[in-house]
Amino acid sequence: MTIVYEISDDLNKAGIKNLGQAFPFRIPPSSLVEHQGKALIAISEVLENPTEHGSNICNEMLVQIQVKICYPIGNQVNMDAFEQSIASFFMQKNWLRQTNNGHYIDESGHAEIDLFFKRRI
Repeated sequence: MTIVYEISDDLNKAGIKNLGQAFPFRIPPSSLVEHQGKALIAISEVLENPTEHGSNICNEMLVQIQVKICYPIGNQVNMDAFEQSIASFFMQKNWLRQTNNGHYIDESGHAEIDLFFKRRI
């Protein structure tokens, strides 16, 4: 099981308020109807590089993931509180939060944000 599948499973079991479901790689279009009123998450692996420490012995991997949060149309979810709870979930698992580019509206009218986290494994 890849890190993306593990994280999406852990998020679904975490009991985070207003989370409809977390998916590996993409959000299926049918889930936008199925989970109305809840935020949906897609986890994607962005980067996986070996870390090198002078001797070129690679005993760690640096992994960066993207967490795409899709909010429902007519959003009833408190975005700041929800994003804080997602960030807290990742920080408890030793992921470091990276910069993001803020919220945007996708072509179907959903507010979205892409959060990035990295960790050495």
